[in-house]
Amino acid sequence: MKTIIITGASRGIGLATAKKFLAEGWCVIGTYLNTSIPLQDDNLIAIQYDQSNSESIAKAVTQIKETSPHIDALINNAGILLDANDKTADSVKVRKTLEVNVVGIIDLTEQLLSLFQKGSHIVNLNSGYGSISAPILDDETSAGYRISKAALNMYTRHLAFRLEPRGVIVSSLAPGWVKTDMGYSGVTETEGPDRTPEQAADDIFQLVTTIKESGQFWRLGKKTEW
Repeated sequence: MKTIIITGASRGIGLATAKKFLAEGWCVIGTYLNTSIPLQDDNLIAIQYDQSNSESIAKAVTQIKETSPHIDALINNAGILLDANDKTADSVKVRKTLEVNVVGIIDLTEQLLSLFQKGSHIVNLNSGYGSISAPILDDETSAGYRISKAALNMYTRHLAFRLEPRGVIVSSLAPGWVKTDMGYSGVTETEGPDRTPEQAADDIFQLVTTIKESGQFWRLGKKTEW
């Protein structure tokens, strides 16, 4: 049985992705922050995890290593959006956002690298906001979130280069504007989320199970610009 780690699996895209992989016969190690994962399945292992806390990350890594000798996929889904409507860059929010959306992901991923084998896939959940050359909804808002996602894209490229000799695939994936708590935080009078968490989960599943090309940024099943 293949094993996947999904961070932030208690709601939204993470929960839908956990359901998808469980339905496909995978063992899912899902993390949650405050609210337990609302699923009952013999192949689900739930771990409490705070991506902003190095001790919590280290504890989660220990639990994962005690549970499984190898990991077939890691979905770095957990993240925060603190400045959805801010039109200035708030240094406090930017620092917190980077701690969770970039540093925490790097901390977790680097500590798990020994568990990945040839053909394993690491997916960093990103956003059109993270694209510099082809930004989605380019406006004044969300400076910290945009910066964090652009930085995460660079980590994807960097890690893909490092892991290429081992045959480990690394991808960024932008799921589109999804109907989640985070997605609804950016609604306007005329625009709002148009994709379901289940659609995003399907995109993640297809990426993990079919794509062998590493170091790319994907959106709606196609490569997109960095």
